Amino acid sequence: MRSLLLALAALQLFNGALMLAAPQFWYGTVPGVTETGPFNAHFVRDIGLGFLSAGCALGLAGWHSAIARPLVAVASIFLLGHALPHLAEMVLHGSDPGHAARDIALIVVPALLPFAVFMRRTSHA
Repeated sequence: MRSLLLALAALQLFNGALMLAAPQFWYGTVPGVTETGPFNAHFVRDIGLGFLSAGCALGLAGWHSAIARPLVAVASIFLLGHALPHLAEMVLHGSDPGHAARDIALIVVPALLPFAVFMRRTSHA
């Protein structure tokens, strides 16, 4: 579990740091983002802070197993809160297979994995 948490932390930290440091680059580079509306640097940076926070929590959870459960729970609040509207949009408005696969791979799965770790740790507590 430690390796998974640290890998997920690296993914979230990289994404959040890129959103903060180069919001225009992030907006134009990440697949599907330009389809969500016009560029707004402030908004991209705000969301980047959420990814940085989740990444920090997952990284700390990976290094400190004694406090991992609450840290993973905190990260899951943001990550699942981000993923659920994406899933709802796919269900309510439809999505072509390519867009659905991208959102599931890049947003939903990285949100569900820490939650699965949390649930596993909860059931073994």
